[in-house]
Amino acid sequence: KIRELEELALPRKIAAITGQESVPFGDGVLACRDTVLGAETCEELFTPRAPHIDMSLDGVEIIANGSGSHHQIRKLDKRIDLLLQATAKPGGVYL
Repeated sequence: KIRELEELALPRKIAAITGQESVPFGDGVLACRDTVLGAETCEELFTPRAPHIDMSLDGVEIIANGSGSHHQIRKLDKRIDLLLQATAKPGGVYL
C-alpha cells in the first residue's frame, strides 16, 4: 500500500522486553533530528514511478535499497544509471 502504515503486533516475548505491543509497518519514512530516511525495494527502483521520487519531493534525504540483482549480466550498468538519476535532481544520498 502506497504511503500507508499499519500496526503490526509484536510477538509476546518482544513485547514483554520492550513494553511495546505493536510497531508501525509499511510504506513510511523515519524522521530523525538531523535527517529523514526512507527505503524502497530492489524491484521498485526499476519501476517508472519508484517510491524514491515522492520521498525525495517530501524531503527524504537518505534512501536505502537492498538490491538483490547483482548477479544478472549487464544489470549493474542499468542499476548505476538509475541510482545516478535518483539523486541527480533532488540531491540526497542513495544507499
